Amino acid sequence: MKHTFIDRVYDAVTLSWLTGPIFSKELRISSRRKRNYFLRSSYLLILLIAILLAWEAMVHSYSSNVVYRVSRLSAAGMAITGTVVMVQFYLAILVSVIMLSNAISEEVYHKTLGVLMSTPISMVQVIAGKLLSKLLQLILLVCLTLPILGIVRVFGGVPWEYLIKSFCVTLTAVIFVGIWTLYLSIHQKHAYIVIIRSILGLIVFFFVAPLFFGWLAIGELNVDDDSYLLCVAVTNPMFLMAMLMVELMEPRGMPFATNSWWIVHCLMMLGISTLLFIRAVTVVRKKALLQACGQLDDGGKTKRRSKTEKLGKIHHVKGPPVLWKEWRDSRLKMGGAKRIIACLLVTGSILISYAIFENENFLDDDYCHIMYAMIFAGLSTFLTAIFAATTITSEKASRTWPALLCTLVTDWQIIWGKVIGVLRRSTLFWGILVLHMTIFILVGYIHPAALPHIVMIAMPVAFFTTCSGVFFSSLFKHTTSAVVANMIFVALLWAGVPFFATIIGGIFFRGSDVLIETVVMTNPFYYLIEVLDDIAGKGDASTSWSRLRYSWAVGGKMNFIEATVLLWVVASAYIVTGLGFLKIVKMRLRKNIV
Repeated sequence: MKHTFIDRVYDAVTLSWLTGPIFSKELRISSRRKRNYFLRSSYLLILLIAILLAWEAMVHSYSSNVVYRVSRLSAAGMAITGTVVMVQFYLAILVSVIMLSNAISEEVYHKTLGVLMSTPISMVQVIAGKLLSKLLQLILLVCLTLPILGIVRVFGGVPWEYLIKSFCVTLTAVIFVGIWTLYLSIHQKHAYIVIIRSILGLIVFFFVAPLFFGWLAIGELNVDDDSYLLCVAVTNPMFLMAMLMVELMEPRGMPFATNSWWIVHCLMMLGISTLLFIRAVTVVRKKALLQACGQLDDGGKTKRRSKTEKLGKIHHVKGPPVLWKEWRDSRLKMGGAKRIIACLLVTGSILISYAIFENENFLDDDYCHIMYAMIFAGLSTFLTAIFAATTITSEKASRTWPALLCTLVTDWQIIWGKVIGVLRRSTLFWGILVLHMTIFILVGYIHPAALPHIVMIAMPVAFFTTCSGVFFSSLFKHTTSAVVANMIFVALLWAGVPFFATIIGGIFFRGSDVLIETVVMTNPFYYLIEVLDDIAGKGDASTSWSRLRYSWAVGGKMNFIEATVLLWVVASAYIVTGLGFLKIVKMRLRKNIV
């Protein structure tokens, strides 16, 4: 009896009644994975480098006067702290999406979910064990920054309340995003589909919905601006973090951000997360019962005979078999009704944003179209990187890769079939950018010269991202690892390198822009911004072709023909580099087959 009482006290203190053996099993697996240690070390190293560069940029390099440096310490402390907190916030959300993208789907795929029904483990313990084991890794990652932020706070200007508020908001946001991703993983066995749907859902929840309701409340219902901002802050962690940043830098900028509304936000996010957790437990229990009865397939869906199976219809292969298969594969696995709903949501969101900006007389401004172009191009690059990184790993996961290599299909037929299939699937997303340009060229807000230049920028980006994704897909065994590697590679190449080059150039090459110009001349997103900055907007859209001038950092003033030649040179460099990736894939295609 005494032993039983001690065990109950131990279970209550350690929360083993909630987590169960699943939590212990996941912790043991995580502790043996080298990538978790590599993630923490890399994160801390990048953080230290960013802090040192910010310190040099804000304090050391401006003056040799000691008194001046001391006067800059508080400003440097606020800037470093705010930057680290914001980067940590978005990075933690992204990592939580990636880590929990296969939390339940791997149990469904390996057909172990139904087996768990025959054990004393409850579905609450299954969900809680999966969730908390992954969140613990994220919490450890977030806690790595606390000592650094505590040291930076010594410089002054950063109150402890800001660190506490930002930590709590980040933690509750990560919990919500983790449960949301885990819930989506119940219905899909492919991690990359879960990642896509999770991020798109978060974009709708935290960006599109506030924009729409803001236009409806302020523009149509005449709601007070401060009241609406307060409602958004209570329900939107992205906006609340921006408010806290303003509160740190300008305490009078957000007067209602200094009180206890952040506590209401955290409690609300925890409440929504709890409801979603209960829903996930209910759905997982149904899935486990179906799998235990043999009525659930590997994709997490109830077995049903398709129309093709009922009619016995056979699709004949035409042309190269790999290309034929990839051309017919949609990857998103969305039915007709879901596809129509998704298209209506995307189209409706874009049209609503057009209506809002037109009402504010913002659509005829070049900055508006730069924003649209960056959003469309960024999302298209992101989706292309995901699709490309799944080409070979999906074959390895389904164990069809060795069989494919034993056929008469050549290596180049396999590689080009995969590449063309990815480009075909990503054409829809890149087409939104081209369609946007075409519409506003017809309206008269963008010069017609922007269309060929945008196409010349988008095509090499899509091809290069596809080739790098196929390379990482051949390098890794698991789809999630390949997707993450390709996303990090693309982000570092086109966002990280210009950022650090700007800081390093400002510190060590003051008065010279050689380093920055060398980096930006190879960045397609820089050309995307500059093209629209020079020839978009109502004033520039009516300029004659002979008088077009591009004010670029590389080459100075250029006319249309000179700018086209430069874009072709950059595009050719990316295409040749992409072909180099494919050559490496060809050389190692038959290595590490399993």
